[in-house]
Amino acid sequence: MLIQENGASKSEIMGLCLRAAAGTAFVGSPTAGQSGSVMNFSLSGGITVTFTGKGGCWPNGDQVQRVGLKPDVPVRPTKAGLAAGRDEVLEAALGYLDGVAK
Repeated sequence: MLIQENGASKSEIMGLCLRAAAGTAFVGSPTAGQSGSVMNFSLSGGITVTFTGKGGCWPNGDQVQRVGLKPDVPVRPTKAGLAAGRDEVLEAALGYLDGVAK
């Protein structure tokens, strides 16, 4: 499963389910750690506040809330890769799958 820092809430819960059910590996960067009921409200001055009202955890009790999903294969896009039109996260995932399949 490809993950990144903007992933939150439902995508994190989906990751928990996929890991628990099938041992899914995570490739990318840690997720936001906002698993459950993300709420936003605006303050004066154009400030937006975001928080969650529920917490998520792994079957063993480890927290996902405030921690996020941690990648098994940590990789982030680079400026050079983006400029070259490459998807380095996808490339890393395909490399991981190629290694697992052998």
